[in-house]
Amino acid sequence: MSQATHLYETIDDLCSLLPAFKQELIQDPPSNLKGTVGFDGFVDTFIRMRQPASMAEFGPKVAEASGIAASYSVNHEGDKFGGNGPLFITAFSDLFSNQADLSYIGGLGNGEVEPIFAKALAGKVQRIFTLAPSAHSDCLEFTDGKVMLGDFDACDEITLQKMIEVMGQDAIDQELNQAKFISAVNWGKLPNVGEIWSYLASQSKAIGRTAKEVLFFMDLAEFEHRSEEDVRKLIASLGDITAQFNTIMSFNLKEAWQMGDRFGGNFRGKKDPASVAELACLLRNHLDVDRIIIHPNDGAACADANSCVFVPGPYCQSPLISTGAGDNFGAGCVAASLMGLDNAGMLLAGNSTSGYFVRSGRTPGLRDLVTFVESWAAGSLPERL
Repeated sequence: MSQATHLYETIDDLCSLLPAFKQELIQDPPSNLKGTVGFDGFVDTFIRMRQPASMAEFGPKVAEASGIAASYSVNHEGDKFGGNGPLFITAFSDLFSNQADLSYIGGLGNGEVEPIFAKALAGKVQRIFTLAPSAHSDCLEFTDGKVMLGDFDACDEITLQKMIEVMGQDAIDQELNQAKFISAVNWGKLPNVGEIWSYLASQSKAIGRTAKEVLFFMDLAEFEHRSEEDVRKLIASLGDITAQFNTIMSFNLKEAWQMGDRFGGNFRGKKDPASVAELACLLRNHLDVDRIIIHPNDGAACADANSCVFVPGPYCQSPLISTGAGDNFGAGCVAASLMGLDNAGMLLAGNSTSGYFVRSGRTPGLRDLVTFVESWAAGSLPERL
């Protein structure tokens, strides 16, 4: 199937859309905004590379030192709460000024929520169900990206059986009965979470939720180490999930290239808007989901059954922080979708939320995005906020 494609390549191309976009952002948010997010949990140790400062410089130096040794200058910036799910849920809460009614299910502590998560989620998340200890990542941050070094052993403990044991059937059904959205992220690090995704769809139907009533956002999150069989099982499960939920599957560009390879795509290294949009269409035509999103650093594309759109992003040459940018993008997309924005508006909200975050280290409120987009359109958007 060939989708109609519309490419907005610069902020000037978006001028006709901005008045309606800004008007939507200043409206009251949807009433009774309830959602469930899961399922990972990481404590991240942040290490800022000093010299070499970029991945482009670092890679050749490491290769040159193979078989010998190397030493590089860094700044240790301490531990922070992390994981795609915790970062997503805090960003989503901040967008709505902590007025959303949110639940988190995932690996935030062994029996009790670990203090770093308890502090981070206080006032933002109303219910927490912890299934396992947190995992750990060392985040090497460069000027042009990041390298995540993860210890994923605790992720194996996040299972459907453990979720039912910890929550109980009544609490699970209550979550499913009330949620307007479910955000299921970091499939790549959670070997048993696919069973949870499928269960949520089947149980949502069993308790009587109308098909397509609930938005289901999926982010695979660096899945290259998952087996071929795992990926096949995931793809096979998407039909039943999409039959019940209104599904969005989101990829960064590297992940999209990897998935595109499976379907005969030849997109590796292609970053231009037309190629990103074409790849989104390819994935949408092979994966049984309602919408596919691909988000490079400088924009995003979304393809559904009928059309594909590319929207530029407010690229930041030297981000203050990059870890969490993708989760802020996803939170912005889900927030905009729940507010009724079309695919272009959804991507603009996601790009702007991420763009604000990498410049400031903070997630904006919806009204902050209005000022942000106005500055971007005026050509006066700074590198720091």
